[in-house]
Amino acid sequence: MKFPLYLALRNLLRHPGRNLLYILGVSITAALLLDMTLLSGGIRVSLQRVLKQMGYEIRLSPRGTLPFETDAQINGFSTIQSRVENMPEVDHVDALLGTTIAVNAKGQTFTSFALGAKMQSLISERIAPLPARSVAINQYLAKAKDIHPGQHIQIWFPGNAQALDTIEPQIVRVDRVLSFELDAEGQYTIFFPLQMLQELMGQRQQDPVSVIMVKLKDSTAAPRINEQLNKEFPQITAYTISSVIDAVDKQLSYFKQFAYILGGISLAVTFVLVFIITTISFHDRLGEIALLRAIGLSNRTLFITILFEGILTSLASAVFGFILGRFVADWLDWILKSAPGLPENFSFFVMEPSSFIRAGIVLLATGFFAGLYPASAAARLPVAETLREEIL
Repeated sequence: MKFPLYLALRNLLRHPGRNLLYILGVSITAALLLDMTLLSGGIRVSLQRVLKQMGYEIRLSPRGTLPFETDAQINGFSTIQSRVENMPEVDHVDALLGTTIAVNAKGQTFTSFALGAKMQSLISERIAPLPARSVAINQYLAKAKDIHPGQHIQIWFPGNAQALDTIEPQIVRVDRVLSFELDAEGQYTIFFPLQMLQELMGQRQQDPVSVIMVKLKDSTAAPRINEQLNKEFPQITAYTISSVIDAVDKQLSYFKQFAYILGGISLAVTFVLVFIITTISFHDRLGEIALLRAIGLSNRTLFITILFEGILTSLASAVFGFILGRFVADWLDWILKSAPGLPENFSFFVMEPSSFIRAGIVLLATGFFAGLYPASAAARLPVAETLREEIL
């Protein structure tokens, strides 16, 4: 194998300028292939990472919906909590209530996301409970509106005045500025204790929540407990982390289809480019190849040499292409993450070693198959006729 590899390297280095242009051309398609590989699996990996960071194995949402997919609510949380926590496999139960709230601060009126939680499960810092009639705000709201701890703000619920007992704006105190795990980039969030937000909404008796989260003592029991919860509570749908990801995958399947289509195009272009490169190189060296055959170089050695040329071209393109693809992926990720409603630490392009390895293997395989035809043609080349036409 050493001699065919030496011949392949020598042949490629004989025309460095031309081959460099070829390699740069293939690098562009290699970058596209890598980016589409990252995109096809990045959403799933990123979502799984976000969900695992929260530390809950099961999530309950209104029947037929995903968590926070709609404004639908689960009523009677305290009753559900008591029943679920009585299960021996359950460690504890938490809940989140989300809604839109209108705010007036320093003469400015704007809307914000209101998040109520039984516990401070989405707060990065583990802190003492909030004082009565106090809230916490996230860093985006504090910075954009220049709100500091100790200041008071007015809040009310737009569009719900007729349905609520508390029509007049309520005044609450900002106790602290915190980071929230699921905040989208630039999203305003105000955090309330769950019961306080329910009271302000005039729905304390209904005891509503948007999603219930269940922490298990043994995470391996999640599928069995999930099935049991779906049977016991007909008004809700229970999800494990994997089932949530599968459901989101179905809703975002167009991203995968987009990735597969562009990835397929990049593979086709890569195949054609490597095929053209190796074929042109082969035809430029017909006389040389016939002479090598005449002096005793075996068909097998020639065949392997031409194959190596295609593989080495793909390998060099992969190196340049993956560097280019990394920069392009970061740029595209920045654009896609600007969409509203995405968690701040969510990513569409996740740089995993397995993605690089998978894209590299596919690219090298493409170079191998693209080099099969010229390699076979070199092995079948008629020596005498070629020497007469090319040399004599």
